[in-house]
Amino acid sequence: MMKELDKKIELHIITDGERSLQEVIHFAPKLEPYLSYLHIREPNRTASELYDCIQNLQQQGFPLEKLVVNDRIDVALATGISHVQLGYRSIPVAIISDKFPALHIGASIHSLEEASDTKADWLLYGHIFDTTSKKGKPCRGTKLLQQLTKKVLKPVIAIGGITPQNTKEVCAAGASGIAIMSGIWQAINPVEKVKEYAYKLEEWEDEKL
Repeated sequence: MMKELDKKIELHIITDGERSLQEVIHFAPKLEPYLSYLHIREPNRTASELYDCIQNLQQQGFPLEKLVVNDRIDVALATGISHVQLGYRSIPVAIISDKFPALHIGASIHSLEEASDTKADWLLYGHIFDTTSKKGKPCRGTKLLQQLTKKVLKPVIAIGGITPQNTKEVCAAGASGIAIMSGIWQAINPVEKVKEYAYKLEEWEDEKL
């Protein structure tokens, strides 16, 4: 997750905690060719369940370097995953960075102040557009996203209400990647939907040339 001028926009898919882990294991290999990272975000699962899920994914050939574990540092270390995503419930980024310097750490943020006060390697910022998971909470929009991407050197991954139709607007605001949760897992056909997002990102890359 490096911010480079020639780096392609990343596509992050985040599990929503609604689908069963068996469904995640079933779909993940089919989604893998089109995504940059799959975040395992399952706050209601036990460490044992997450460990078994990741072991199953690895047995199916899903590359560990494309997996990000949300919050559960213990699971990441036990499975050999080097990417973790930390939020407000997690141990602070500074502590994890100091104790486990080999880990690549993402921080979930909601403001420029939070972005400036973290040792994270990348930033997950949102929500950009209105989304049912944040019902009643005002979205931040692409103007604030653009202000953030202009002021920080770290990669910013945008999340929240991103659809294939507004993907290019997010890219134009300077995001290094987009993160999708319900847009994939609530789709009738998650594989076809991830292809739509991937196609829009390819179109954006072609338009930049």
